[in-house]
Amino acid sequence: MIKPHVLHIRDSGGIFGGDRAILTLARNLDRGLFDLTLLCMRRPDGRGGELMALASRLGIRVEALDVRGRLDFRAMARLRDFVRGHGVAIVHTHDFKSDFYGIWATAGLNVRRVATAHGSTRDSWRKRAYLFFDEYLAYRFFDRVIAVSEDLRDGLGPAAGRGRLALVPNGLDPDLLGLCAGEDEPELPVPGGQGRKTFAVIGRLYADKGHEVFLRAFSLAAPELPEAAGLIAGDGPEREAVLRQIRSSGLEDRVHYCGVRRDMKRLYGAAHCVVIPSYTEGLPYVLLEAMALGIPVIATAVGDIPRLVRDGVTGWLVEPGDAEAMAGRMKDFVRRPEQAGAMAGEAKRLVLERYPATGMARSTEGLYLSLVRGGAVRPHA
Repeated sequence: MIKPHVLHIRDSGGIFGGDRAILTLARNLDRGLFDLTLLCMRRPDGRGGELMALASRLGIRVEALDVRGRLDFRAMARLRDFVRGHGVAIVHTHDFKSDFYGIWATAGLNVRRVATAHGSTRDSWRKRAYLFFDEYLAYRFFDRVIAVSEDLRDGLGPAAGRGRLALVPNGLDPDLLGLCAGEDEPELPVPGGQGRKTFAVIGRLYADKGHEVFLRAFSLAAPELPEAAGLIAGDGPEREAVLRQIRSSGLEDRVHYCGVRRDMKRLYGAAHCVVIPSYTEGLPYVLLEAMALGIPVIATAVGDIPRLVRDGVTGWLVEPGDAEAMAGRMKDFVRRPEQAGAMAGEAKRLVLERYPATGMARSTEGLYLSLVRGGAVRPHA
C-alpha cells in the first residue's frame, strides 16, 4: 500500500506556538502510515528560514516556496505543480496565507484539505480582515478545520461550520525544548544580580498579550518584594511601548527585556515563575512548557488556560487586566514557596499525562485516515 503523502504549509515568522505545534506533530507522526513534507513559504527578507533550518535539523523533509508579496501567482503555480508532481494526498495549512494558497493549489484536484486554527492576535484591521476571510469563507473549502483548544473551536463553530471542525489540543514534546538551540546567543543577564526571583513573560509583544498589565502588577508588588525581578522575552509591535513603560515606571534595574530568544531551555531555566497576562489565548505552548518543566505559573483566566490552571492547585489564576490581583499572586509566589512548589509539581503531572505529543499525533493520524478513506465534507472548489 502506498502511504498517503501529507504536505504541511506554513508562512512562518519565527519559532512561535504554531511553528512548535507543526514541529511536534512532524516529529511524532507515524511515518509507517504517512509520508510528510513541510513546505515553508520563504520571503525575500528571510522569514521562514528559521523554521526550515530547525525542521531540517530534526530530520523533517523540508521544501521552500519562494513568495514575493501577498499574492504571488507564480508561487501558487509552483505549489500546484509540487502537489501534482509529488502525489500529495492531503494539504495541511496553518495560517491565513497558507490557507489561501492551499485552496488555490488544490482546486479541482483529488486532494484533501486540512487547516489548523492556532489562534491569532486581532491587533490590526488587516489581521481582522484576514481572519474574517479565513473563518467565514476559506474554512468552508476545507475538509477539516482543527482547533487547538475548546475555546477556539467554540468560537469558530458558527463561521466554519460544526461539521468540519475537529478538536486536537496541542501536545507537548519535552525533547523539542532542548533541540530549539541558541548556542550562539549571549547568556541571559539576571536583572538586579544573582539571588533574585524572576517573573518571566515569554511570547510575542502584542497588545492582547497583556505586557502592560504585567508591568503595572510588577510595579505594585516590587516595593514589597526587593528580591523580585522581571524578564520579558519576545518581539512585536508593542516593543517600544513595553520599553517606554519599563522606563517610565523606573523599572530599568528590575525588569530586563531580552528580545527574541531561540534557546528556550536556557530561557525557561532563568524563570522562577512564568506569568501569562493575556487578554485572549487558545492553549498557549508557553503554558504547557512551563508546567511540564515544573515552573510555577500565574495566568489569566482566558481561553483554555482554566482547563489546566486550577487556582491554588496547579497554578494561580487572575482575571485579565487585573494588575492588583496579579501583584498579589506575585507576592504569594515569593512568600509561599512550598505552596508554589507543590502546585508546580501537580501541574507537571497533569500536563505530561493529559497533553503528550503522541496524543496530538494519534488524533491527527485518525483525522487523516478518515479523509483518505472518503470522509470529506467540503464543497467542491
